[in-house]
Formats: sequence, structure tokens, C-alpha cells
Amino acid sequence: MLTVIIKYFCITVFGLMLFSCGNDIVNTNSENDLIFEQQGLVDSAVVTGCYDYTRFHFLNDTFSTAGYRKLRVEFDGLTSSDRAKIFFVHYSSGINNNIVYQKNNEGVNMQHNFEIDAPAETSWYELRLFLSPQVCGENEFKFIRARDLKVYGIK
Repeated sequence: MLTVIIKYFCITVFGLMLFSCGNDIVNTNSENDLIFEQQGLVDSAVVTGCYDYTRFHFLNDTFSTAGYRKLRVEFDGLTSSDRAKIFFVHYSSGINNNIVYQKNNEGVNMQHNFEIDAPAETSWYELRLFLSPQVCGENEFKFIRARDLKVYGIK
């Protein structure tokens, strides 16, 4: 009798283990195409004095967005300053310096994930990091950084 109970217990535990694994199917939705990726540190700015600083990081690719309705952009941002901004800027032959995404101060420290309309023509994009130390002191150290940038085309 004890062996029957142990067998049922083992079968139940094994079944629960299989059930807890869940469904690990990777989403291979063909509607979203990864068209640009830069892993690791994309760009950063460090200020150790009392001055504003801006980093202009042009994505090292031009984008042909033919066939896409929208673009989804993802990256991680982090800053130690209370006066920081992150911009995502679009350039094309008809439009110059169009800011399509902006986060200020507390909105910088997060995983950024946003969609923009895909332009009909070839475009260039820039990730802009702005840092302005709120306190001017000797050896004041403030930073801003962006990591793991991905751009997807959405059909």
C-alpha cells in the first residue's frame, strides 16, 4: 500500500513539474522584423564639472522602411542626475531634426519601448543623451547612459 502511495505521489510531483514549465514558445511573429540591433553600451555621457553636456549618437545605419507601418524602438536608460533627457531623433531628406521621442528626468531611468510611424523614405536616426548637473561642486560626478538598442519594423 505504501508503495502505491509513493508511486502516485511521484507521478503527481512529476506532473506538477511538467505543468509548471509553462509554454516556452518563442514568438516568431513575422509581422515584426529586427532591422537594427546594438548590444551592450550604446552611448554614455559623464560630467564631472558644472556644465551641460550632450552626446549625439547616430545609429550607424540608414533605414529603408518600405513595407513597414511602424517602427518599435527599445533600449535601457539610466542616469544619476536629476536634470537629464533622452531623445530619439529622426532625419530624412524632407525633415531635418524631428524629435520623435523624449523623456526627461525621472523618465530616463527605465526600459524604453515606443512605436513611431515608419517614414516612407530612407531615414537616419540618432539617440541623443543630455546631462545637466543640478549641483555644481568640485568633483561632482553625474552620468547618463543607454544600453541594448533594438529597432523593429512592424508590418
